[in-house]
Amino acid sequence: MTNWHSLSPEQLRQHVVQTYRQGGGSRPDVLLLELDSHQAVLKDHNACDRLFGAMLGPLLASREARALRSLEGIAGVPSLYTRVGRRCLLMEHIPGTQLIRCGDNPAWEEFFARLQGLLRDMHTRGVAHCDLRSPTNTLVCVGNRPAVVDFVSCVFRGGRWNPLMSWVFGKFRDADRAAVIKLKLQVAPQLVTAAEARSLRHRSIVERIARWIGAAVRNASRWLLTERTK
Repeated sequence: MTNWHSLSPEQLRQHVVQTYRQGGGSRPDVLLLELDSHQAVLKDHNACDRLFGAMLGPLLASREARALRSLEGIAGVPSLYTRVGRRCLLMEHIPGTQLIRCGDNPAWEEFFARLQGLLRDMHTRGVAHCDLRSPTNTLVCVGNRPAVVDFVSCVFRGGRWNPLMSWVFGKFRDADRAAVIKLKLQVAPQLVTAAEARSLRHRSIVERIARWIGAAVRNASRWLLTERTK
């Protein structure tokens, strides 16, 4: 593999061939790099607003790196190549198309069965994604295979002596499963079973509270730590 880890963020940026997402506010740059015929994705929290990047950039990069290391070897999850400084991640590039951009796919049933299998593998490793509601985080890859990206909002299963965190993890694991049903509703509603539809109508109060707390924390951090246009 190309010796990416020897390069600084500034040197890596000299090899950008495509911008997937331009940073600013609470959002990092997400860039496709190419060097010596090898490709990788750089996620750079230095591109966030200065205060947000300084205070939360290292934490968010560390959190996502931990998730990718925990999921190493699972097909459909990018491998972590290296941390670059405290705020950047360099990871495997998985070619694919965002699910929402795929239009009519005659093999959606096969795809969603595989996506549910990928989710089970992730949960078995103790990682709940927590942002699968965003259709940009699920890719349709070659061979109609799923990939999942952007683990910055993930939740980890608690250890043996942390039953509270394990309980919280279980709730977010259930939220991941519900998010997949919602994705199915968007692109292939005919595949949603009656049982799946009922499960969406009976979300627990705990899940709703957890979602509310998560949104409140995100909004507060953006309000306090990002520059707002007056």
